[in-house]
Amino acid sequence: MDVVRRVHAAPGAPAWPGPCQTGLGTSRPGLGSGWAIGRYSIADIHLFRLYWRFANSLKSAPEEFPNLTAHYAGMMARPAVQRTIEVETAVGYELP
Repeated sequence: MDVVRRVHAAPGAPAWPGPCQTGLGTSRPGLGSGWAIGRYSIADIHLFRLYWRFANSLKSAPEEFPNLTAHYAGMMARPAVQRTIEVETAVGYELP
C-alpha cells in the first residue's frame, strides 16, 4: 500500500509516489463521481477513515492531496457522518 510506504519509508529513503499521491492526490483531475469506485461504497468509508488519520497525523496541507481532500469534504457533508460524529463526541469518544 503506497500510504504505508510513504509514511513508513526507511530513514533517508525518498517518498514513493504511489496511487494515492499520483492518482487520488495530485495528477488526476478528480474522482469523477466523487466516490472511490464510481458510486458510494464501503471503499469510501475506508478511504475517509484512512485519510482522516493520515491527514491528522502528518499535518499535510490540503492542497497536497486535493482529490482526497475533496473526498473527505464530501464525506463530512453526509448526514450519516455528521450524526455519527455527534453521537461519538457526546459519549466521549476521542476523534483523531
